[in-house]
Amino acid sequence: MKIAVASGKGGTGKTSVASSLFLARPGTLGIDLDVEEPNMGILLGSPEMEVRPVHLPVAVIDGDICTGCGLCARECAYGALAWFGSGKPVVNDTLCRGCGLCPLICPVKAIGEENREVGDVTVGTVEGAPFIEGRLRVGSINSVHVIEAAVKEASAFENPDWVMDCAPGAACPVAAALRAADLALLVTEPTPFGLSDLEGLLQLTSEMGIPAALVINKTGMGDESFDDICERYGVEILARYPFSRSLAESGARGESPYRADASWARTTDALWETLERRLS
Repeated sequence: MKIAVASGKGGTGKTSVASSLFLARPGTLGIDLDVEEPNMGILLGSPEMEVRPVHLPVAVIDGDICTGCGLCARECAYGALAWFGSGKPVVNDTLCRGCGLCPLICPVKAIGEENREVGDVTVGTVEGAPFIEGRLRVGSINSVHVIEAAVKEASAFENPDWVMDCAPGAACPVAAALRAADLALLVTEPTPFGLSDLEGLLQLTSEMGIPAALVINKTGMGDESFDDICERYGVEILARYPFSRSLAESGARGESPYRADASWARTTDALWETLERRLS
């Protein structure tokens, strides 16, 4: 089973849950797909990793051939080519998504592509199980490309069970990770912000047709009810983790709560059993 651990907002404990699920099931493949700020590896003990760069083909214009017709700039959906009605277009390689359209439509074949590094995928092991991390290069906006590269790397392994730590929110990076999932496990907290941002994520999983279930973290910190949202979206609460100052402190020290707290570990073990029954 491939489980995507996601959250509508940051700070809910998504990575704590993802790292715990990974540690609780020996042989599970872990993937950190929060490529703009990957930190699952920190909670797993910062394992040694092999770095593999991720490249994206970026448009390059040959000024000696280009006639300045501007067709490429007019048709670019991402605004990566600037053209002001005369002269020759200029490529903004930070906006280029490598879609390949402009080389295809250029009437004089003045546009080619060259690889630019947009991030990297690192591969290592934690307690004998494979762990993969995607990391976006500073200044790059091509997070989806790095996520897809990390998922492709994971597909080369034979492990049937995956735990994916997704980016927070409900934007394109989350959708890219969810496409590889059998279930979206949505971590939230009983606060007004937690409830509001959870709804946006449930709308996304519903539109994508991805089955979803909830984990409520930091119970006791707030009193928001999830009964209405569970009924409207047909989702269940599979586990609840209480708020704990000591666990927050251990997380700040880079320790997974699964290793730091026996009660948290028991709840995580029970969550795995529930997930198996649900997906079997």
